Amino acid sequence: MLASGITFGSHERETLFEYVTLAEKKGLDSVWVGESWGEAAVPLITLLLEQTESIDVCSGIFNVYARTPGLTAMTANTLADISGNRFKMGLGTSGPAVIENFHGTEFERPLRRTREYIEIIRGLLSGNRIEYDGELFELSGFSIDMKTHYEVPLYVAAIGETNRQLSGEFADGWMPLLLPSTGLKDALEAVERGCTNGNRSLDDVDVTPWVPTCISETDPQTARKHVRSLIAFYIGAMGDYYANTASSFGYGEEADAIRAGWEDNRQTGAEAAVTKEMVSDFGAAGTPAEAAKSFERFVEAGADSPVAYVPSRWADEKIVRETVSNL
Repeated sequence: MLASGITFGSHERETLFEYVTLAEKKGLDSVWVGESWGEAAVPLITLLLEQTESIDVCSGIFNVYARTPGLTAMTANTLADISGNRFKMGLGTSGPAVIENFHGTEFERPLRRTREYIEIIRGLLSGNRIEYDGELFELSGFSIDMKTHYEVPLYVAAIGETNRQLSGEFADGWMPLLLPSTGLKDALEAVERGCTNGNRSLDDVDVTPWVPTCISETDPQTARKHVRSLIAFYIGAMGDYYANTASSFGYGEEADAIRAGWEDNRQTGAEAAVTKEMVSDFGAAGTPAEAAKSFERFVEAGADSPVAYVPSRWADEKIVRETVSNL
């Protein structure tokens, strides 16, 4: 098995259920359900938990602005309860465009909000009445009114150095997206500093990078193209965040070219600027053997549980199924 978990891009609901069933049969440990401005994640997670038996079904991610920490803690405990404790919770800040223009909430103090969010959720999931006096949240006198309380694992989606350090200090898992395998070891230094601050070890943090993945024995060129498409979209179209990340890990010229290509000719222009080296370093693409080598590089650099991010927004169902079958 190449990856520990899997996540998919946009998809039809029935097709998603088919992919997740196949992933469970292959023995993958987890599937991560995203949430942006389309379908809400909680109903999909609930349906997938009902239709599966062994695979963990996880949020990837709940942003820390759209829900209160109390509601998020109730949601996590309920999902764990109905599933036999097969839910893990991915948290993150998302970005200003989504938070301000879709949710109508100011994108302010994201690191402080994440820290307090995790502290509150942990307190509530313990089953105790919470007394919390933070800079952003003040809570008093309530606990989750359920018979059983679950220590749901909390994963933080983080790339920035301070947020990586926060992940090491508080989170059960660190979940970076679009981080090259050559940069993972250096990125982990901040996570390890956070572990030290929290009197923890790096072994206490499940390092779970999301790796753009598409695999085909019969058509590896198309598989590589689909991973190139995903890289191009994130760096070209998603504001400064992923472009800055690519730049900070040695791909500044390429990131500038991708963004210029997007401005000039949208997706087509951005894809033309994604190099072969980027496809190999950021993703796992091509034949099963090539993908296996890519995942090995992530593991050698410090990954514990890499997640295959299958770009189903661009790939047809046949190659998605082939990808899942080869993990």
